[in-house]
Formats: sequence, C-alpha cells, structure tokens
Amino acid sequence: MLYRKLGNTEVSIPVIGQGTWKYGEDKQKEKEEVEALHFGIRNGLTLIDTAEEYGNGGAEKIVGQAIHGIRDDVFLVTKVSAKNCSYKGVLRAAEASLERLKTSHIDLYLQHWPSQQHDVSETMGAMAELVNKGLVKYVGVSNFSIQLMKEAQYHLGNVPLICNQVPYHLNDRSIENQILPFAEENGITIMGYSPFGFAPHLHTFGMKGFPEVGSIERNILDTIGDKYGKTAYQVALNWVLRQQGLVTIPKAANKKHIVDNLNTLGWELEKDDIDQIENHFLL
Repeated sequence: MLYRKLGNTEVSIPVIGQGTWKYGEDKQKEKEEVEALHFGIRNGLTLIDTAEEYGNGGAEKIVGQAIHGIRDDVFLVTKVSAKNCSYKGVLRAAEASLERLKTSHIDLYLQHWPSQQHDVSETMGAMAELVNKGLVKYVGVSNFSIQLMKEAQYHLGNVPLICNQVPYHLNDRSIENQILPFAEENGITIMGYSPFGFAPHLHTFGMKGFPEVGSIERNILDTIGDKYGKTAYQVALNWVLRQQGLVTIPKAANKKHIVDNLNTLGWELEKDDIDQIENHFLL
C-alpha cells in the first residue's frame, strides 16, 4: 500500500480510501457493504470516509459495524452537514456521529459544505473545542475555496487545518489552478472525491460539473490501459494519484470495486501517457 502524510502531521494515510456515499440507504445491501469495507481494510484500504448526510446517518452506522473490534486499524473521516454548522450544532452533530460510529473519537472531522446560515467562525470554534476535548484528532473542510480555507484556519487558532476534500477527476481539473498549489504551500492534504466524474451541485461553489467521458477520450484511456494491462478506470485513478499532495476516496460498493481500486497501485503512468491524457482532458 502507498501512503502519504496527512498535512504537516506525522500521520500517514493510504493514498486510496473507501468512500461510503449511498451506503446505508438500502437495508438489503447492508451485509454486502459491511463485507466490502472489511475486505478493503484487510487489503490496506484503511482510510474510510463517511458523513452524517449519507443515508441520513445510515452510512455511519454501516461503518460503525465494519470497524467494530478493529477501530485502531482504521483512519476514520466523517463530516458535519452545513445545516448543523452553528457552534452548538457542530457539537451535537459530532456526538451523534460518534454514537452511530460506535467510537470514542473521530480521526478527521470535516465541514461538509460551506454554510449559508452559519459563519465559519462559530463552526471552527466548535471544531477546535472538539479537538480540545479529545473527541476529534484533526480538522478539515470540504468544497472550500482558498478564501474560506484562510478564514477557517484563522478561526481555528492553534488547531491546524489539515485537509480540504474536493472533487478531482479528468473532467474537472480546476483545483490544479489555485486550490492545489495553495494546499501544498500550507500543509493541507487534498482529498479528492468522485475520481470518476460524479460530483453533484459543484456549480454552487464555482466548480465545474461532470460531463460524461466521450468515446474518443474513453478510447484513449482504453488504449493506454492495454499498454499496462489495466482498465480505463484504473488509468483514470492512477492519473489522479500522480499529484503528490493528494489522496482519493472512490466509492467501493463491493469487493470487485475494491480489487479494481487496489490494482491502481504498484505502477505509474509514463510521462508520454500523462501528456496524452492531459491533452484531451484540458484544464
């Protein structure tokens, strides 16, 4: 497994995690979802990302089942909904997440979206309080601009902002312009989500949507994949991971998806292939 440092901390996390969006929505899939997470953890995918919004808390309950008895083996990320980002709301949301996850602490707690109702000052004040209480180890944000990251760090005081979770895939490379360089300069890990293109509602925050990969682009990925004995899916994910200050959290609903994700590791795209890809998937 390939690891990268979390921000400026001494903690290393896997470059590929397990995303749980859509988990906990269908009771009939519960066993399969728990087994998928177990399988991924056994194979080194110990970074698990969830949120209170996923399945209205259902995803956190699935994760809680999956990590029972092996909590110390995983790096656990969850997110507070923007609607709960008042000072007291964050504290209540964290307690509820801890209960659903059946754990005493959250490794990385993120503000899921910028809030239209609550100022970042009270949100980050509550985040710092959670760190001081030992309920949260590290604080981050999701879908934040550079200006909002600066504000968040200011209001966190001595608690470092160490992560921004944003969309990053071949059809949305916008973070390469400013957000990624800023994060690298300031010790902030970028956690890229939707590495295969599904990133809803991002126009709200000035980010591009998710146009489907066309036949020409898909053929390019297939051809490059044939060279390495990999799929277009694995080529796209390997391309994402060429960024050194970044980890990614593809959703993995079953064991096959996890095997596909694992086969992204252990090889690197050659420069000519990266150039060819980027000539067709422009910034």
